[in-house]
Amino acid sequence: MKQQFLEDTADTFKTYIYENNRRIVPSSATLTVYKPGGDSILVDAQSMTVGAGGLLSYSLTTAHNDAANENYKAVISYIYNSATWYLTFFYDVVKSKLSRVITDDDIINELPQLKDKGWRVHGTADSGSTTTIVDAELKRYEDDYFTGGLAYSINKGETKEITDFVSSTGTVTTTAFSSAIAADKYILTRPFSREIQRAFEKIEELLNSAGKRPFLILDPYDLREVNIYYSVAEVCKGLATEGDSLWWNLWKDYENKAYAIFKGINFKYDQSNDGYIAGSEESKRMNTLKAGRS
Repeated sequence: MKQQFLEDTADTFKTYIYENNRRIVPSSATLTVYKPGGDSILVDAQSMTVGAGGLLSYSLTTAHNDAANENYKAVISYIYNSATWYLTFFYDVVKSKLSRVITDDDIINELPQLKDKGWRVHGTADSGSTTTIVDAELKRYEDDYFTGGLAYSINKGETKEITDFVSSTGTVTTTAFSSAIAADKYILTRPFSREIQRAFEKIEELLNSAGKRPFLILDPYDLREVNIYYSVAEVCKGLATEGDSLWWNLWKDYENKAYAIFKGINFKYDQSNDGYIAGSEESKRMNTLKAGRS
């Protein structure tokens, strides 16, 4: 999905570049941004920050985001293997952003059988502290893969919340254990954030198929139940295996349930794009919008 930035708010444009199904790390990159509908330049070939894992970023100021509009054109010029390459993205500046308003607890509360079905990684720490677990084996996971999940020290019998994960060093940051991690055996459980995000993107695609712009829906709670059901469907899909009818059936059942609710949703839609809801905008039903199913 396109990146969105709030009007009159500083933010950061971020992206990765892929080649042969893997992320690459350019030696350098610049960003040029064109205003919508023409060749007027907003950002002129400015250097981007290239992270160790290949994340390209550029800080957009309030002046860059001072006009709400769709399809700002971002052209990235980057150097990789001594050659220059180009990549084009589009982004929007909006008065409000449709946000996710569900958590792992909502997923578990809807389908308690998932409580013990998180994605777990077992290992032995190379080193650590009261708030870190360091293991080179974890470098294969991307930044923030475990953030928001749980870290369990088998040696201490303690479980702590994971507040950060840095791939380049294999470092998990947690709330404080009672004593420093040394060569502790551990279990990391990542959250359902990826499934929640995929479900959210599916909802955005359905809205776009219905001819509606997601950022004009001002109350994300109108879509909360649909997001929960699609998220549960995504989790069940990840657990489904050939010959395992339970998770396969749950996946399909929750997808169908989510879509049925989506079609009948009453939601507040800012048709005028002024950031406010007038009387005629308070109750729109998706089943009157010919919502396409993806």
